[in-house]
Amino acid sequence: MHDVDLSAIDLNLLVALEALLAEQSVTRAAARLGVGQPAASHALGRLRRLFDDPLLVRVGRGMAPTPLGEALGEPLARWLAEARHLIAGAGAFEPAETTRRFVLAAPDLLAPIVPRLSARLAAEAPRASLEVRSRRGAGAEGLAGGEADVTLTGALDAGPGLMRRGLGELHFAVVGRRDHPALARRRLGRKAWAAHPHVVVCTGHEGSSVVARALDAAGFERRVGLIVPGFLAALVVVAETDALFCVPRELAAPLLERLGLVARRPPVPIPAVPVVALWHERVHAAPAHRFFRRLVQEEVQAALGARSSR
Repeated sequence: MHDVDLSAIDLNLLVALEALLAEQSVTRAAARLGVGQPAASHALGRLRRLFDDPLLVRVGRGMAPTPLGEALGEPLARWLAEARHLIAGAGAFEPAETTRRFVLAAPDLLAPIVPRLSARLAAEAPRASLEVRSRRGAGAEGLAGGEADVTLTGALDAGPGLMRRGLGELHFAVVGRRDHPALARRRLGRKAWAAHPHVVVCTGHEGSSVVARALDAAGFERRVGLIVPGFLAALVVVAETDALFCVPRELAAPLLERLGLVARRPPVPIPAVPVVALWHERVHAAPAHRFFRRLVQEEVQAALGARSSR
């Protein structure tokens, strides 16, 4: 068997051959193909030259396949069916059937959205899984290389090759245990805030630096009593100590009652931090990515109580 250069062959002839072998009539094959009888006859002539075989011959008032034509019928029909399925399914995506693992890169600060996102994914794509990473794959290279599907960040600059959507803003509050003396009143004063140790999260997220810059601008000196690596660890610490923690109220709200915490407005103004979703332009139109981005957008906005903004 010698190699065949498919680029030199009109593959439409194979569609014509499928119809001719199935109908065993040039007239009926032409009707099936939606062409005139002369065009179907011309295609049969080209097919005979291509295969160096009559393929169909007259038998009485009809036509019958030659041995080669008969041998070609089943594999040709199967091959064309697979080709049609391949083309039709190239952009298809069924959430209920996918076993894909979706990857979200997000700072620890946004951990409270994970349960609701996981529940939503389980409801709409029960066979899929979710992986959340804090740093790895979060940058442009990671998104371009497929290490993460979506990154949540506070950075407004998307960078080359990245697309972005604003999902809302984080507004800061001071939290502490329910019976904390500094939080007994509805309004927290600067002196009371300064009198107690502060818990600081060292994550590199924009929110941490925003708080530090705002306090510096206000001339407020806080006493850092503890530095922890994560948002949830900080909440657990303040629930059991006299320390206070400055945290986005939208994210802390679901945990306040559970951990016995209360929240107060900071005594100095702290700017809101944007929450932005980033993804690579390479996957912008992919149905699976569009599905996951929609879930992330809707669940983050629900958690923040915000409308999207570009």
